[in-house]
Parts: sequence; C-alpha cells; structure tokens
Amino acid sequence: MENVFEEQVKSELKSMDQRLYDMEEKIGSIDTKLTQVVDAILGNPLTKTGGFVNDIDILQEKIKVLEHKVEKQEEFKKRLMWTVGLILAGAMIIKYIVDLYSHIK
Repeated sequence: MENVFEEQVKSELKSMDQRLYDMEEKIGSIDTKLTQVVDAILGNPLTKTGGFVNDIDILQEKIKVLEHKVEKQEEFKKRLMWTVGLILAGAMIIKYIVDLYSHIK
C-alpha cells in the first residue's frame, strides 16, 4: 500500500515538475517578446536601433526645419510684394509728374 502511495506521490511530483518547466519556458518566451517590444518602442543601445521614440524625435526635428523654411518663404513673399508695390507706386508717381509736366508745357 505504501508503494502505491509513493508511486502516486512520485508521479504527482513528476507532473508538477513538468508543469513548472513548461511555465518557465513560457515565461522565458514572454520575456523575450517583451524585450523585443521594448526595443521596438524605445530602441536598443547595443544594436544602435532607435525605435519609435527616436523616429518621433527625428520627425519633430524635421517638422521644425520645415516650419522654419515655410517662415522664410512667407517672409520672402512679403518682401517681394512690398517691393513690387513700391516700384508700381514709384512708377505711378513718375507718370503723374510726367503727365503734369507735359500739360504745363
């Protein structure tokens, strides 16, 4: 009777040991996948990969550069419009003076 009990205990211990081993394998697999996800998001300094956070930082810098270029372009447009306006105003004043002078003579 004790032999049967011992066999059951040994069998149960073996089963528990196998389940523990399986759980350790699954936890190891989950840990590996979690590490991959963290590397994809934050980057990995060992492999020099940037991850999504680095990509976002790069995009923000590029957006700032583009905004600066657009501001310069808008400033150039304003200067051009003022220059054209001043030239036209000068031409109109000169034409008025020439017309006035020709009527006087």
